[in-house]
Amino acid sequence: MSKFKSDLAQEDILSRYLDTVYAKKKIEFKRITNLNEQLQGIDLIMTVNQKSYLIDEKAQLHYINTDLPTFTFELSYLKNTIIKDGWLFDDSKHTHYYFLITGIFLKKGKQKLLYSDDIDKIKITSVNRAKLIRHLTSINLSKEKLLHYDFDCRTNKTYGKNNISELNPKREGLIYFTEQLDEEPINLQLRLSYLIKVGAAKRFHY
Repeated sequence: MSKFKSDLAQEDILSRYLDTVYAKKKIEFKRITNLNEQLQGIDLIMTVNQKSYLIDEKAQLHYINTDLPTFTFELSYLKNTIIKDGWLFDDSKHTHYYFLITGIFLKKGKQKLLYSDDIDKIKITSVNRAKLIRHLTSINLSKEKLLHYDFDCRTNKTYGKNNISELNPKREGLIYFTEQLDEEPINLQLRLSYLIKVGAAKRFHY
């Protein structure tokens, strides 16, 4: 099985588990299977008090049995050597909230996610996309400023961690340029505790 197909299979297994979490919370939701809507950053439509919210689920499936304190927000990536906008500032995305799924722990002795019943516990952090972008702009990290940093990283090939003056790298975040993947994504890596502290995120489930 290719890495891409394996990732899709794991996402499908996780989505089945997540559906049970949402159902237990008695939240009205509809999972999206239409590819065009998924490409618009919509995995779920949740309805609360007769208002609908478009949710994009982002999961740390490559870090099973690990609880990372950070999450990465994609600024750009390469496709056939062409630089593409990452999902954070992609105008074609209609996302209202990111559901960041972290701390994916499997039941005792299990190392690989094969069935939804394998999952013991997860964390879900709900990030309001508009509030996040507003907060970043308020600390002088507008889309233009972040893409300027992004351009510098690609031009100078500064792979790995790139500290920036607007964020404390230990408590808040930094820019991370990944060399190992073909897409060479550049991400804004932010601490979950920081996102909650500034009011852009809330703990939805843990």
